[in-house]
Amino acid sequence: MPFRPYRELSISMPKITVSKDHALDQNAVTALLKSKIAAALQENSGAVKDFSECWVDEHTMEFAFKTMGFSISGVLRSQPNRILVETSLPLVAMMAKGTIESRLQEEIGKILAEAG
Repeated sequence: MPFRPYRELSISMPKITVSKDHALDQNAVTALLKSKIAAALQENSGAVKDFSECWVDEHTMEFAFKTMGFSISGVLRSQPNRILVETSLPLVAMMAKGTIESRLQEEIGKILAEAG
């Protein structure tokens, strides 16, 4: 195998996908998500650093942030019948994968309960 400099290596980051079904109005859910994200950032300002978001369309947000020394990035989609979060995690954070998935499910559930 020929030598490849580090910058050429493609290391794929582990992914987490969490979805939660709902029977609510998509626009209302998206609006609530936007307000809850802002509130969550204020509540967790000590733990979340360098948060950036980009709404690529009316219902899809790409995001990135740092927490506990890790860089996290992903996509949040408000779909007609569900919320979908896809995120990439550093390999060392995979030990907490189950906890992260559970917490995302719980938080999405709380948001949907408010919208209902």
